[in-house]
Amino acid sequence: MPSAAIATPAEAERFLERHGVVLRYAATKGLPLASLRSAVGPIDSKAALVRSIELTNHLLATGVGIEVNVVADRLTIVHRSLLPALHVLVRRGRRPDDLEGLEMTARLAYALLRQQREISAGDLRRHLGLATAPRDDPAYEALAELQRALLVARGPFEIPKKGIPYLSTEGYPYHLLHERHPELVRESKKLSVRAAARRWLARYLDAAGPVPPRKLASLFRRFLSPQEIADALTE
Repeated sequence: MPSAAIATPAEAERFLERHGVVLRYAATKGLPLASLRSAVGPIDSKAALVRSIELTNHLLATGVGIEVNVVADRLTIVHRSLLPALHVLVRRGRRPDDLEGLEMTARLAYALLRQQREISAGDLRRHLGLATAPRDDPAYEALAELQRALLVARGPFEIPKKGIPYLSTEGYPYHLLHERHPELVRESKKLSVRAAARRWLARYLDAAGPVPPRKLASLFRRFLSPQEIADALTE
């Protein structure tokens, strides 16, 4: 019997806590990740889409969930209890102001965030005078690069009353992650890479069930090596 659809903020919180990490948008065949959007209602239902956005906004606003883009290169929501482990695995001990390897536009976006504490892609375009095209948005790409480095977190946004629900007229707000969730960053300093890997994999597999090591390596390739996965699974 299929489980009941998620409808309330409390149900969304329990869903995220149970799974640890969930897709923000619809589930994908062959990708062993639970989906908040799919758990709310039918994919062809606009009401379910709007409700899933409202529930996601609740998770982000309360800090129960943090949006990241390093799991399977998809937008996912990670439960706050798992964020310290992920922070260790992505940052590998680097300070928040360590921008090594980032493109110049991402570095400029980081500097603007330090000044203003909150920006949108539109703010960055205007500040830097960036031109955009339908398939080329350097502002969004720069912010996505900072998100992959776990330096920024996106916050909740106001759902437009007309048009496409997930296209905010004001843009998604971005914040510096270590300022938005300082207590989680502090907690991450207590974990070694090995302990973080064990915590991350144990929590994921507890909800997902058996997943082949090769699939795990693909899902988490941005922050865990195949050897680290093998070591964590055999300890």
